[in-house]
Amino acid sequence: MKYTLCSLALLTGAFALMPHAAQAADAQINVDCNFSHMKPDDAILMPNMPGMAMSHDFVGNRSSDAFSTAESLLLHSGTTCDNAADSTAYWVPTMMLPDGTIVNPTYIKNYYQANNVLEYPITPYPHGLQLLAGDHKGTGPNPHVSFLCANGNGYTNTANQICGLRAAGDAVQFNIGVMFPDCWDGKNLKAKGTNNAVYSNNNGQCPADHPVKLAKVNMNIAYVLPQIKSLDVSKIKLSLDPKVIDGNLTPLWGSVYTAHGDFMNAWTEDATKFMADRCMNYKMDCGTNIPYSYSDVEADTYVSNQTDNDKNFGTVPTLLVQDNWNSPGRDQNKQILALMKFKIPALPTNIDDYPGVSFKYKIRVFNGNTTDNAAVSIFFYPTDPGSWDENTVTWNNKPAFKYTADGSIYMDNVQQFRYVDVDKAVRAALAAGKTEVAYYIGGERNGRTITVNSRESGKTPTLMLIGYQKVVEP
Repeated sequence: MKYTLCSLALLTGAFALMPHAAQAADAQINVDCNFSHMKPDDAILMPNMPGMAMSHDFVGNRSSDAFSTAESLLLHSGTTCDNAADSTAYWVPTMMLPDGTIVNPTYIKNYYQANNVLEYPITPYPHGLQLLAGDHKGTGPNPHVSFLCANGNGYTNTANQICGLRAAGDAVQFNIGVMFPDCWDGKNLKAKGTNNAVYSNNNGQCPADHPVKLAKVNMNIAYVLPQIKSLDVSKIKLSLDPKVIDGNLTPLWGSVYTAHGDFMNAWTEDATKFMADRCMNYKMDCGTNIPYSYSDVEADTYVSNQTDNDKNFGTVPTLLVQDNWNSPGRDQNKQILALMKFKIPALPTNIDDYPGVSFKYKIRVFNGNTTDNAAVSIFFYPTDPGSWDENTVTWNNKPAFKYTADGSIYMDNVQQFRYVDVDKAVRAALAAGKTEVAYYIGGERNGRTITVNSRESGKTPTLMLIGYQKVVEP
């Protein structure tokens, strides 16, 4: 029996391929994960029984083994996934090619998706939730498992393809798509011995006995195989649970129809809340903006230098920003400045678990130009968070600041979420022993009005700690 690890270093320039069942979602995020390790362990179906399960390929949490729990995964939270907030353990059966070569996934791309979220919003993943998908005893097509040759015609549920070289001519690429159930019973975190999760219907509605709707995980397992020129999918074998034969624990292998996946949730609590409540339930694709942790604005308002210069706006749902740098200058022209104050989300205490991860602080606000169609810039000017109260501050008693920005946002007239990098300034505040940061928002040069949603609006300004590392899809 031969063994090959499909190294990411071998190839460049390949493409991500989305399972066909994953294409109809109206909200999603993606997580890319490298292969981590291979072990005959299964913490869901054979917990605390090392070496007794089928051979599995693990991605995500590097500590995953037969003893893994949600607590242990977060305690040892190093991950091969691009988003450091995702320390989930994902595992799939090991694959054997027709010539007997054992290959591991080159990468796995997980699409977190939801349909019809306005009518059926999703709930954050509960800590420690376990999910199973596919059938390790399968003998034929499964509606929740699909196969793809990268040179073929898309995903199919049948294993009747011959994979040739993909378009670049550099390798065969074969993908397995596994779709996890998205309706939870609200009671059982463990999957073993329970029917804790089922699939929603085509409208995204959950049945009465599994009423809690979750984001649906579509796992896309990609094998990039430069060592072969073609692959008969029907002859692929996947690992099965071993049996004792003549006194020896003997590995067994089944057809590609035994494809399945395991999921043990270990996203940070903030990340799962943000994914559901601040991203997908808004019908958004949040890209690389799911935070490790975040802090909602604790105070926000605006001040105006016009006839309302002694008025407080601490409870308004919409903040205003207006500025004019033209003659005779901004101090003589109409000027409205928004104010925001945040507690700083702490960096991970186990930062050594995240080699290669770049952590950055960003502020997310919902805003846009309401004057015309022009694209403009606004700026974030730091001020002392202890020098103002949102319920009493006016233009006449506003705190001091300098027109030196920590960050800026370039925007058009579309009202949407936008992000500003304030990492350097927030880290300087942490180094100085501060626990809060505060900003004026202003600086539009030509007198246009910018609206910014406040915490009273439902689209709350947020200071996010985002951690990502690069995962290559060869």
